[in-house]
Amino acid sequence: MTLPAGTSADTMARFIAEKLHAELGQPVWVDNRPGASSNIGYQAASTAPADGYTLLYGLLSVILNPHLFKSVPYKPSDFTPIIHLLDVPFVLVVRADSPYRTVQDLLQAAKADPDKLTYPSYGLGSANHVAMLQMLQATDAKMIHVPYKDGGLNDLLGGRLDCSLDVTATTIPHIQSGALRPLVVSTRQRLEELPDVPTFEEARLGVPLYSWNGIFARAGTPPEITSRLSSALQTITTGDDFRKKVKEFLQIPRGGTSEEFTAFLKQDSDNWGRIVAKAGIQIE
Repeated sequence: MTLPAGTSADTMARFIAEKLHAELGQPVWVDNRPGASSNIGYQAASTAPADGYTLLYGLLSVILNPHLFKSVPYKPSDFTPIIHLLDVPFVLVVRADSPYRTVQDLLQAAKADPDKLTYPSYGLGSANHVAMLQMLQATDAKMIHVPYKDGGLNDLLGGRLDCSLDVTATTIPHIQSGALRPLVVSTRQRLEELPDVPTFEEARLGVPLYSWNGIFARAGTPPEITSRLSSALQTITTGDDFRKKVKEFLQIPRGGTSEEFTAFLKQDSDNWGRIVAKAGIQIE
């Protein structure tokens, strides 16, 4: 696990570890290796023995970081995809008293008066920063990017920012309380919790973009081992308790085969890489 203990991804990793223990009949524990935009954990996993005893609980950053950083201490090809666990969608929100009623209102205002409106992110090249750039690139609009360690939600609620693209677990509670207004979601289909809010594709703002969680083995792990892991994880992800757990975090359960995950990763890497290249982001 490349994030600290206590995050939603860490909670899900521990849930999966418990379920794998039951499926495989042997202990499975989570080793948190956070730091350097997850590159520390990815490097550790990329140099582990290819024996199936060390798995990577990977995030979007495993494919996004190579596009962002001048160099990273691993290659995505160091890992064999096993299963796509879940997606973490984004919701573009404004305050409930904002004059912008639709995403088109907001982006037209940003285009008419460049670099006046502001939006936060978790930092340069963070997933919500890059996803926001896709919308701006699609409409030739410009806004001021304000990085925050905590994502900047409090400053949005306090009236010091104009909008924010953030994950469902952060935004939906404030939407439900009436403090924020949703304008668009990043999902393939409309969200169950926000059925009246259009998707990126419906609003012609680009392809669906998610953060996500998945499990990988070290490249070169024997196929009989990866097959056994894939079978066990497919059993877990089709269970009601897994789906219930994912929905507690307002995320989208996935699952499927290793081949499906591999195809998804190829397309997803291309999508994120295209936005990063157009924006000219490169982090030392």
